Amino acid sequence: MTARDLLKRTPFRLAATFSLFFITTILALFTVIYLVATERLVADIRDRVETTIDSLAALDGERTFDDLVALVASESESVRDPDFIIELVDRNGNFLAGNVRGVRDSKNWMTLKRAEMFLTLDRGEPDDEFLAIWRPLVKGRLLVGSDKSEVKQMKSFLLKLLAYGLLAAALPLALCAAYFAREAQHRIDAFARPLAKVSQGEVTARVPISGLHDDIDQVALQVNRMLGDLQRLIENVNQSSSDIAHDLKKPLGRLRQRLEDARRGEDKQEFRDAIDAALGDIDSISETFDALLRITQIEAGARKSRFVTVDLALLLADVRDVYDVVAEDAGDRLNYVCDWPGAAFVRGDPELLVQLFANLVENSIRHCPKGTEITMRLYARGNAYVVDVADTGPSIPEHERVNVFRRLYRLERARSTEGSGLGLSLVAAIVELHSAKIELFDNEPGLRAEVRFPAA
Repeated sequence: MTARDLLKRTPFRLAATFSLFFITTILALFTVIYLVATERLVADIRDRVETTIDSLAALDGERTFDDLVALVASESESVRDPDFIIELVDRNGNFLAGNVRGVRDSKNWMTLKRAEMFLTLDRGEPDDEFLAIWRPLVKGRLLVGSDKSEVKQMKSFLLKLLAYGLLAAALPLALCAAYFAREAQHRIDAFARPLAKVSQGEVTARVPISGLHDDIDQVALQVNRMLGDLQRLIENVNQSSSDIAHDLKKPLGRLRQRLEDARRGEDKQEFRDAIDAALGDIDSISETFDALLRITQIEAGARKSRFVTVDLALLLADVRDVYDVVAEDAGDRLNYVCDWPGAAFVRGDPELLVQLFANLVENSIRHCPKGTEITMRLYARGNAYVVDVADTGPSIPEHERVNVFRRLYRLERARSTEGSGLGLSLVAAIVELHSAKIELFDNEPGLRAEVRFPAA
C-alpha cells in the first residue's frame, strides 16, 4: 500500500486526527502552565527587589544619605557571587557605591544581561539576566536588581518535562491510535465485504451486527433492511418474469391459433368472430401490462406527493355505496360496520385507498359462490385504525396466504375465473405505499383480510 493510499483510508485519518488533537491539547496546556509559572516567578522577583529597595530607601534623607552610601558599600562588599545588583549614584550620575557601574537610566523595569554590565564581582554566566529598577532619592538614585536564574531554571525544567512527557506518551498514543484505526477498519470491512458479495450477485449477504447497539449497529440494521428489500425486489422481479412468461404463453398461443383459423376460414362471419376474439385476447394482455405498470409506479412511491388527510369512515361508506349494487347483482350481500365513533384520519391517496378496498371486495365477489356475505368493518387498535374485509366463502390455505400477493400468482381453484392475478398484488403495493400492514386470516368460514393504518 502506497503512502497516498494510506492517507485515503478513513481509519488512518481518524488515528492521525486523534493523535494531532491529543498533542495539540498537551501543547496548549503546557503553554498555559509555562506562561503562568513564568509570570508568577517574575512577579516574585519584582516583589523581592521592591522589598530590598524599600528597606534601603528607609535611610534616604538629608542627614542620613551618607549612612545609605555606607550601607550600600557594605552590602556590595559582603556579596561574593551576587544574585543582587546594587548601584547608588548622586544627582549628576556619579558612582557612589555598589557592585555594578554604568547602568542606563530608566523609569521602568529593565532586563539586564551580565555580559552588558560592569560588575565588581563577576562569577556568573555571561547570559545571566537581572530584573532591575531605579528609585529616585533625595540626593541621587538607587538601582536594585535580582537575577532571573529561577525563571531560567524553571523554563529549562518545564521544557525537559514536556519532552519527556511527549516521549512517554508517544507509545501509548501510538497504541491507542492503532487500536482505534484497527477497530474502525474492522467495522468498515464488515460493511464492505457483504456489499461486495451483493454486487457479485449474492443477494443474501448481510452486514454483521456487533451487538454494541451503537450508531454503527443502527446503520448496519438500516443497510440490512435495504439489502432485504433489494433481495425481495429481485426475487419479485424474477418471479414476475417467470409468471408473466407462464401466464401470457397460453393467451398468446390461443391468439395465434385463432388468427390461423381465421386465415384458413372462408366464411366472413367466422372470420369476424375470430378477429373479435383475438382483439379480446389482445385487450386482456394489454390490461395485464397496464396493471403491472400501475403496480410498479405505486411501488416507486411517486404517488406520495398526492397524500392528504383521509377519513377512513367516510371512504369506506362510499365504497359500500358503490359496490353494494355490484355485490347484489352477483347474488352476494355487502355490509359496512363502523365500530369507531368519530373520524378515522389517516394520510394517504384517496383514489388508491378506494382502489385498495374495491379490489378486496371484488376479490370476494369474484371467488365466492352466490349468497356470500361480505363485511367491511372499521375499528381502532392502539395507535392504528384497522379495516377488516371478510367474507363467508371459501378460505385460502395458510401456506398460500403469502403467495397470493405475488404478481400474477393464482390459486389452482381460481384459474377457471376471469382475472390476471394482479388484484392482490396491487393491494399489497398500495398498503406498502401507505406504511400500512395487511394480513390474511381464516374467517371460519371464509377469508378475512386485516389492513392496519397508522393514525394521522
